[in-house]
Amino acid sequence: MSSENSGIQVTNNEAKSRYIANLDGDPAGMAAYERSGDTIVFTHTVVDEEVEGHGIGSTLIRFALDDARAQHLTVVPQCEFVAAFIEDHPEYQDLVG
Repeated sequence: MSSENSGIQVTNNEAKSRYIANLDGDPAGMAAYERSGDTIVFTHTVVDEEVEGHGIGSTLIRFALDDARAQHLTVVPQCEFVAAFIEDHPEYQDLVG
Protein backbone atom coordinates (compact mmCIF):
# COMPACT_ATOMS: atom_id res chain seq x y z
CA MET A 1 0.00 0.00 0.00
CA SER A 2 1.41 3.40 -0.90
CA SER A 3 0.21 6.95 -1.25
CA GLU A 4 1.42 9.76 -3.45
CA ASN A 5 0.82 13.46 -2.82
CA SER A 6 2.89 15.99 -4.79
CA GLY A 7 5.97 13.77 -5.01
CA ILE A 8 5.48 12.23 -1.55
CA GLN A 9 5.20 8.45 -1.45
CA VAL A 10 4.40 6.61 1.79
CA THR A 11 4.83 2.89 2.42
CA ASN A 12 4.52 0.63 5.43
CA ASN A 13 7.71 -1.27 6.23
CA GLU A 14 6.17 -3.90 8.50
CA ALA A 15 9.53 -5.65 9.04
CA LYS A 16 10.89 -2.47 10.65
CA SER A 17 7.56 -1.34 12.19
CA ARG A 18 7.55 2.04 10.51
CA TYR A 19 5.80 4.00 7.83
CA ILE A 20 8.32 5.63 5.52
CA ALA A 21 7.82 8.81 3.49
CA ASN A 22 9.89 9.44 0.38
CA LEU A 23 9.99 12.75 -1.46
CA ASP A 24 10.80 12.34 -5.13
CA GLY A 25 12.35 8.95 -4.32
CA ASP A 26 14.52 10.13 -1.41
CA PRO A 27 13.80 9.24 2.25
CA ALA A 28 12.17 12.21 3.95
CA GLY A 29 10.54 10.96 7.14
CA MET A 30 9.17 8.06 9.13
CA ALA A 31 6.59 7.18 11.75
CA ALA A 32 7.63 4.34 14.06
CA TYR A 33 5.02 2.12 15.66
CA GLU A 34 4.53 -0.92 17.84
CA ARG A 35 1.80 -3.35 16.88
CA SER A 36 0.11 -5.67 19.35
CA GLY A 37 -3.01 -7.56 18.30
CA ASP A 38 -5.59 -5.01 17.16
CA THR A 39 -3.67 -2.03 18.55
CA ILE A 40 -1.05 0.17 16.92
CA VAL A 41 0.98 2.53 19.10
CA PHE A 42 2.68 5.38 17.25
CA THR A 43 5.88 6.02 19.20
CA HIS A 44 7.91 8.51 17.16
CA THR A 45 7.64 10.61 14.01
CA VAL A 46 10.57 12.29 12.26
CA VAL A 47 10.69 14.48 9.15
CA ASP A 48 14.08 15.53 7.78
CA GLU A 49 14.77 19.17 8.65
CA GLU A 50 15.60 20.20 5.08
CA VAL A 51 12.12 19.20 3.87
CA GLU A 52 9.99 20.33 6.82
CA GLY A 53 6.99 22.47 5.91
CA HIS A 54 6.19 20.56 2.71
CA GLY A 55 3.34 18.48 4.13
CA ILE A 56 5.42 15.34 4.49
CA GLY A 57 4.52 14.72 8.13
CA SER A 58 0.81 15.25 7.52
CA THR A 59 0.81 13.03 4.43
CA LEU A 60 2.74 10.37 6.34
CA ILE A 61 0.38 10.33 9.33
CA ARG A 62 -2.77 10.55 7.21
CA PHE A 63 -1.59 7.48 5.27
CA ALA A 64 -0.71 5.60 8.50
CA LEU A 65 -4.08 6.39 10.09
CA ASP A 66 -5.98 5.45 6.94
CA ASP A 67 -4.05 2.17 6.91
CA ALA A 68 -4.89 1.58 10.59
CA ARG A 69 -8.57 2.21 9.82
CA ALA A 70 -8.47 -0.24 6.90
CA GLN A 71 -7.04 -2.88 9.25
CA HIS A 72 -9.62 -2.07 12.00
CA LEU A 73 -6.87 -1.14 14.46
CA THR A 74 -7.16 0.93 17.62
CA VAL A 75 -4.64 3.79 17.57
CA VAL A 76 -2.61 4.91 20.59
CA PRO A 77 -0.91 8.23 19.71
CA GLN A 78 2.08 8.17 22.07
CA CYS A 79 3.95 10.44 19.64
CA GLU A 80 3.13 14.14 20.11
CA PHE A 81 2.97 14.77 16.35
CA VAL A 82 0.42 12.00 15.82
CA ALA A 83 -1.61 13.14 18.84
CA ALA A 84 -1.68 16.73 17.53
CA PHE A 85 -2.64 15.56 14.03
CA ILE A 86 -5.58 13.57 15.39
CA GLU A 87 -6.67 16.51 17.55
CA ASP A 88 -6.61 18.78 14.48
CA HIS A 89 -8.43 16.23 12.28
CA PRO A 90 -11.60 15.03 14.06
CA GLU A 91 -12.27 12.48 11.32
CA TYR A 92 -9.56 10.32 12.92
CA GLN A 93 -10.60 10.65 16.58
CA ASP A 94 -12.75 7.51 16.39
CA LEU A 95 -9.57 5.46 15.92
CA VAL A 96 -8.15 6.39 19.32
CA GLY A 97 -8.57 3.84 22.06
